[in-house]
Amino acid sequence: MIGDRRQETGDRRNAFLNLGTDWRKLFECVFWGRAFCILCSVFCILPLGCAYYSTSATGSGGIRTVAIPLLENESLEANIHQALTDSLIQGFVTDGALRVVDEDLADAILQGTVVEVKDDPFTYNNQADQYQISVFLKVVFYDTREKKAIWEADRMRGYGIYSASGTREVNRQEGLNEAIQLLTRDVVDRTQVGGW
Repeated sequence: MIGDRRQETGDRRNAFLNLGTDWRKLFECVFWGRAFCILCSVFCILPLGCAYYSTSATGSGGIRTVAIPLLENESLEANIHQALTDSLIQGFVTDGALRVVDEDLADAILQGTVVEVKDDPFTYNNQADQYQISVFLKVVFYDTREKKAIWEADRMRGYGIYSASGTREVNRQEGLNEAIQLLTRDVVDRTQVGGW
């Protein structure tokens, strides 16, 4: 009778341990199943969350390339249109958001005219100590596929300051270069946000 009891107790214990093992297996299956589902969800949702997002007006419309033909010059400043064209091309190349290509391959064209170059006294005592040189540009950023202007400005302004003392022509050229760089930054930035 005592031997039967031990056997019975042993059987119950083995049954309980076997049941525990089954519960462990069940728990492991549920745990790893849920982990697998979560992992799959993350890998399915992650590409959607990391999808390309842009505040750029050009990025959303599929514009990837731009052509920048030689600007026109209505000002009295010689060769300003060439210097500004070169600066704009370099600005877009450096920015890298749009690739600069020939007109026949471009999604958009940046056309412009240097309207005016103007020198004004900036600081003075009895006479001008510094001058401000302003370059005014009429510009259109045109979508060649949609056949419409994305943005345009009649009189964008870039300016630079130069000293009246010393070699005035050298100082003026430095001021003019500042004005060209400012215009370039403004045009590239405005292109990225659609001219808002």
